[in-house]
Amino acid sequence: MEPPQEFPFPFPPYEIQKRFMKELYACLEDGKLGLFESPTGTGKSLSLICGALKWLVDHEKRRKQELTSTIEEIERKIKDCEKPTDNWFTVQTEEIELKAKKQPLEAKLNALLEYEGEREKLKKLIETKKAAQRTKTTGKTRQQFAKKVPKSDKPEEMNPDARDAESDLILEDGPSNSESSEEEDTEEPLFKNTKIFFCSRTHSQLTQFVHELKRSPYSQDVSVVPLSSRQNYCINKSIKKLKHMSLINEACLQLQRKKTTVKKEKDLKRSKVSSGCPFIPGDQKLLTAEVLINIQDIEEITLKGQESDTCPYYGSRKSLQNGQLILVPYNSILHKNTRTSLGIDLKGNVLIIDEAHNLLDAIEGMHSSVITGRNLLHCYSQLSQYQKRFESLFSAKSVLYLGQLSFCLKKLLTIFGATTKSHPNDEIDKSIIIPKVYKLEEFEVFTDIDTVNIFKLLEFVKTSKLVHKLQGFVEQYGNSIKINEQKVKKSGVKEFLNSIKNNDTSSQEAASVVNVSTNNEEQTSNPLMAILSFLECLKSSCVDGRVCILPGTTIGQGIMKFLLLNPAAHFYDVVRDARSVVLAGGTMEPMSEFIDQLFLMAGATSERIITFSCDHVIPKENIISNVVVRGPTGIEFEFNFQNRQNTKLLDELGRALLNLCNIVPAGIVVFFPSYNYEDIVFKHLDKSGIISKISVKKRIFREPKLASQVNVILDQYAHSIKNPQSPCNGALLFSVVGGKLSEGLNFSDDLGRCVIVVGLPYPNIKSPELQEKMRYLNENIKQDAGNNFYENSCMKAVNQCIGRSVRHINDYSTVILLDKRYRHKIQVLPQWIQRSVTINDSFGPVIGNVAKFFAAKKAKQRHIP
Repeated sequence: MEPPQEFPFPFPPYEIQKRFMKELYACLEDGKLGLFESPTGTGKSLSLICGALKWLVDHEKRRKQELTSTIEEIERKIKDCEKPTDNWFTVQTEEIELKAKKQPLEAKLNALLEYEGEREKLKKLIETKKAAQRTKTTGKTRQQFAKKVPKSDKPEEMNPDARDAESDLILEDGPSNSESSEEEDTEEPLFKNTKIFFCSRTHSQLTQFVHELKRSPYSQDVSVVPLSSRQNYCINKSIKKLKHMSLINEACLQLQRKKTTVKKEKDLKRSKVSSGCPFIPGDQKLLTAEVLINIQDIEEITLKGQESDTCPYYGSRKSLQNGQLILVPYNSILHKNTRTSLGIDLKGNVLIIDEAHNLLDAIEGMHSSVITGRNLLHCYSQLSQYQKRFESLFSAKSVLYLGQLSFCLKKLLTIFGATTKSHPNDEIDKSIIIPKVYKLEEFEVFTDIDTVNIFKLLEFVKTSKLVHKLQGFVEQYGNSIKINEQKVKKSGVKEFLNSIKNNDTSSQEAASVVNVSTNNEEQTSNPLMAILSFLECLKSSCVDGRVCILPGTTIGQGIMKFLLLNPAAHFYDVVRDARSVVLAGGTMEPMSEFIDQLFLMAGATSERIITFSCDHVIPKENIISNVVVRGPTGIEFEFNFQNRQNTKLLDELGRALLNLCNIVPAGIVVFFPSYNYEDIVFKHLDKSGIISKISVKKRIFREPKLASQVNVILDQYAHSIKNPQSPCNGALLFSVVGGKLSEGLNFSDDLGRCVIVVGLPYPNIKSPELQEKMRYLNENIKQDAGNNFYENSCMKAVNQCIGRSVRHINDYSTVILLDKRYRHKIQVLPQWIQRSVTINDSFGPVIGNVAKFFAAKKAKQRHIP
């Protein structure tokens, strides 16, 4: 079927937007797997919305028409059968068969019509029930809330009888309750409407998408359901304060189990500690009506839940069945267990993944796991003391599996040359314990954990609620839980040196893990969840994963990683079940990576895969790009690892930046390959006096390492550009490729008149993880796939930085690539950059080009009335 020529749009669409929507429509109609590239600023979100929803509306109309016409055709045949005939037996048999065929079709049509009429019912429900809800909920429900919530806020008030409190910590032997509320209807509906699942990386991006939806032509006609975790939707303060997602999930389900068992419990003491969540049940009808009728983001739905004293998490899940456009973050759709627990069924439905340029990394990340020696020691300490206290009350089955879990912890510690009596600050003998990568079967045999059935052990942990029980034990007896004393007492100086080892930049990743784990709450509350996540990964297919051992200076700093090498293994079900899958992004090149490593390896045929790429809407004259081979004094730019401490090169870089700051107005963003190199450059330029010279023209800012400080720095950067203090003409922002400012942020207009990329951000080729990944790709994709992956990792990151500069049709900017190696990378730059790129062997022409570019823009602005 041909896609329509016209699409509803909030304003006259660009030609490339029309092409995008037509290609998207055809992709969904034909059930294809699509790769769509549309540069930022070309209205990608609105094109996705209007193209996909136009198809959805047309598709549902066609379904109804086909159903109606089939029923009409059967009715016509039945009427023919009622005509007089000699062969009455055959005719009557045919009539019975036709009526039997018609009955389920009519039932399906009636269900479809009922679904269509549901929207009007929900509108009326909102109108009639809202006023009554306000007066009703302020009475009884809030009174119940006032009585119950404070008890869960203070464990000591909730546990008046110590024996009852302790009995609540005993492991359960029964089967696991399902991940759903009792009230949810599990009956299969006769009619299932087609759904579009739209997912992006973060909740903030989904919130932006909701705002785009609100201004689209479909804002009044489509039911939009934003799904999210309990962590984002929970309004019970006693649960919300747990912070960790696994604990919140477990505590929520525990409250529901308590609520259902109280009725059957005759012991009054037991009933004192058994209270359900006051928000389940609530009046979910009104909340689900609000969700389905009015397009809202997560924050708005949470607020509605608080007003109605009913759970937004279950309210959004109950809305799922009648929703048409379902908004979900990456992990909710790409992680099978999460997908199942949320009730997401992709069969026959459409999946659109926005911001998909890092999809392969995202799948690998969410199915990988990291644990430290500190995690292992803390977990063993908690588990052994928990077991010691309650062992006489455990069933034989519980004792058996707890013993197996302790056995696994002991064996995993041997990887770091440690025992359960070791202390996290004991030093690792690096002559014996070296970085190493194991295949899964090798790792399990080496540690002897192949003697344990991991599948059954993890099932026991789930059904027994061990995570929740151990958490309760730690909260109650945390002060008495201690790790073994250190064997050798360190001297004052040695202790001090150990305390600052985390700052060693040679093992930045190890340090970051240690810094997180040294937080007291993390140490005492969550090590078991990290261990279980690691053991869960060991269930993967042996060919798809590896275990990487990175010994630290101490046992506590030792790192054990599970690496997923084949993301397609977790995309197979998605490709098989979904009607159509669309991966969209501003920069999707190289598309071959998605085709080879994701779609084809997930079982798709090449005929089912389509690609679409469009140019930028920005006119050619609004962007200039320069590859700079040499600096102002002729020193060649090559910012490789060998040259990172080259003072002459750093001085030349300083001169180049100073020259550019003199001619570029407003904001300049400079991207460096790593935080470490940014620090080296800044300190050298500061010492040589270049920073103070640049500061005359630009106020200088640096990307913070803490995410919490990003908005503060950005606000100060923007303020300095909008309100320059003479003689300053703007601001300069030092950033990092792949850092917090390289993706998802807009440096539009004056915030990014020039984007400078210093060097090529190649990943560390000596990294054991990278070497294993490259080896895997060479063996399973094609001979040079590993080298291509290495090159692509670098250039994808560069392209994301470049994409921060121009964000709409009237924007203009310059891109400066400082490294001679870029002259061989032109073909892998975005198409809209390639059309304006100039390779400069000397620095003079660069300054000339940039000065002329901004002079022309300034003159043009003067003539605009």
